[in-house]
Amino acid sequence: MTKPPPKVTVDRPISAVDYPFADYPQAGGVTEVYPGIYWLSTPLPFRLRAINLWLLKDGDGWAIVDCGYKRDDVREQWSQVWETKLGDRPVKQLIVTHFHPDHMGNSRWMSERWGVRPQMTQAEWLWANLAVNDLNSDNVPQLADFYRRHGLGEERAGILLEGFILYRTGVSVPDCYERLHDNQLIIIDGKEWRVLVGYGHSPEHVCLYCAESGVMISGDQILPEITPNVSVWPWEPDADPLQGFLQTMDRFRPILRRDTLVLPSHRKPFTGVHIRLQELEHHHHERLEKITSAVGSGITAGELLYHLFPANLDGHQVAFAMNEALAHLNYLMHCGRLRRESDSQGIYRWFRP
Repeated sequence: MTKPPPKVTVDRPISAVDYPFADYPQAGGVTEVYPGIYWLSTPLPFRLRAINLWLLKDGDGWAIVDCGYKRDDVREQWSQVWETKLGDRPVKQLIVTHFHPDHMGNSRWMSERWGVRPQMTQAEWLWANLAVNDLNSDNVPQLADFYRRHGLGEERAGILLEGFILYRTGVSVPDCYERLHDNQLIIIDGKEWRVLVGYGHSPEHVCLYCAESGVMISGDQILPEITPNVSVWPWEPDADPLQGFLQTMDRFRPILRRDTLVLPSHRKPFTGVHIRLQELEHHHHERLEKITSAVGSGITAGELLYHLFPANLDGHQVAFAMNEALAHLNYLMHCGRLRRESDSQGIYRWFRP
């Protein structure tokens, strides 16, 4: 027996983040979170517990949001759900929120199975194709050299090189796609879902919002309990993704109903989105102040890791931690609160002006 979906009716004040569902769906099962919207949870090879995938009734078929990591047990879960829940009704729309492997992974397999082209933004499509060929985010030697220039010690560089999970091991990309645009309307089961493109976590991250139902599929752009990773990469070393992330939250606030039911990609569905946006903003500003205090007479991003993150990072986490540290440092640089210099060995250090 699944728990009945919560009622989401009028826009009312919300004073806290609340979780309407106590448990995750069982393996191979789904939980109805709103009439016609079902939650599937599949495993990951990372320290994150799982990814949430969403099935929406769409007339005589289904719309699916995100694909899960490309591995046998995930495909077995999908097959079980197709047999027990989809009831031989076709998948009419396949939407990918962004290119990360837990979202894009099974996109080729699923598009071939159902004869549909996945829908996503152009930047996410292009990044997926670069990464699956060991470029951009999967050019590990380039990443390691970039991090060393930002002060990552050899011990952690070794952990990165040994433990980094390559993108292509968890993803198979289809040959073509359908492009999504910001503010585009997608019709699912007769209701309008608005595409809201967010920035900071990935190049052009898609969220879907149905104002009529008061439901948002947020992907990784808005997460409960944990914060979305915001990254600087070596091919755009002066980028300011944190500014894009904070601006996205400001743009979402007036759009979203206060009683919106948010369906995130990790952790549990929740209400209280405006409170959560405040918490995320506070987290980043608190981190910015912590970094400013830690700079002292000069600091590298690699040294900063010891102030911001736990010591037992695995290879995958070392990369994300360095990227996140650099995102905050670049934000402070662009605000004029820090400056960056290269020393005689080519190592970048950060100072107060």
